[in-house]
Amino acid sequence: MPGPGLSIIVVSYNSPATLELCLESLASQLHLGKDEVIVADCSDRDPRLGFRQQFPYFRFLRFDERLSIPKLRREGLKVARAEIVAFTEGRLVPASGWAKALLEAHAIHKDGPAVGGPIDFAASSPFDAAVFFCEYGWHMPPTGDGEAEELSGANLSYKRWALELCRDLIDAAAWEPFWHQRLKQHGHRLVRAGRALVCYHNSLSPSQFLRQRFHYGRWFAAARAEGSGFLRRLLYAAICPLLPVLLTVRQARLVLKRRRHQRAFFAALPWIVPFYMVWSLGEFCGYLTGKGSSDRRAF
Repeated sequence: MPGPGLSIIVVSYNSPATLELCLESLASQLHLGKDEVIVADCSDRDPRLGFRQQFPYFRFLRFDERLSIPKLRREGLKVARAEIVAFTEGRLVPASGWAKALLEAHAIHKDGPAVGGPIDFAASSPFDAAVFFCEYGWHMPPTGDGEAEELSGANLSYKRWALELCRDLIDAAAWEPFWHQRLKQHGHRLVRAGRALVCYHNSLSPSQFLRQRFHYGRWFAAARAEGSGFLRRLLYAAICPLLPVLLTVRQARLVLKRRRHQRAFFAALPWIVPFYMVWSLGEFCGYLTGKGSSDRRAF
């Protein structure tokens, strides 16, 4: 018996206000009986208490222990039934027509394993803008349509066969860049759908985001260097002090090229540089000492 047309997995942690906006947007876009929404959540407060009656056709997976984003995605995938599976997060709100744009891109690019879209933001302060630029700035619009070098896991969809090709990585709770590396190694190309837009709403405090940056950086470095010898890990670590400057300059060039959010970016620089410094420190530790407990603390 065929499954629904589109499965959407929303990973959620302690962002109830934005999660509600996210689910309201999805409810207005999906076809009942054809599409499905799965919310994988490990918040301090169970979202089912407030949202189950409001969204009776959505499925909520509740976890009392804190799980990383890759683990929440993995749990959602266990119950997803569609041939096309999309991922987003409870801190992002899909724009009108988001689901349709993803499905249309999959239909056009029949051999494309993954389709993602751009990410914009609704910032009320330089700090909020800095969080966006450090987390999602590489994916800000306009992006256009067509082949993409990388896609964000916060706005992404896959054909079922592509997920099966990455099954061992998914089971190991690997981040999506490692899925994409696998897909590229098999000769596949990632696809960008410029109209499949989501909007980020920050719900993190400065201390929370700084802590998150460190653990993400450490976890990323440990995964990147897995299986590498000591000299290669040492080389990676030696480059880390340069990363704050390199990443800031790269982001500035992108903002100027796309002619978007320029004023917000430069106003946010006093936050952006320290955020990249903390990320770099995390990478440095990850290359030399491994991931430690960062895989359990990077949310």
